[in-house]
Amino acid sequence: MDADWRSQLQPAARNRIVNKIMETLTKHIPVPPPLPEDLIELRKIAVRFEDKMYAAASSQSDYLRKIALKMLAVETYTKTQHNPGNAQVSPILKPSDPGSSSKGKKGKKLRCHFCKKGGHFKKDCPKKKKWFEEKCI
Repeated sequence: MDADWRSQLQPAARNRIVNKIMETLTKHIPVPPPLPEDLIELRKIAVRFEDKMYAAASSQSDYLRKIALKMLAVETYTKTQHNPGNAQVSPILKPSDPGSSSKGKKGKKLRCHFCKKGGHFKKDCPKKKKWFEEKCI
């Protein structure tokens, strides 16, 4: 039965799932009330996400589980952002301003190996540049 689960899933059911995804995203993404063109873009994102889960799932229960887990992660992530004292959850959404974070690719804080201060790399270290100028190198 798992082999033909896709043929048994009606398009209306998939459409309801896309609507639930949109509802979750609009409720938990911290933005002002969306404009109509924003809702169109959000629907495209929800449809692409649902298509990806549909293609990757091995059964209908796997399909529903994957979507439910991701939507739960969105809800949990936004709740922890509003209440930072809550349990730590790995981020699923990218920060709105990537330059504002002092973390590298793996989520570790940037730290200079020359002056041991955070926020920059050794190649950009002002103390290292000053040291090189004093040594005439």
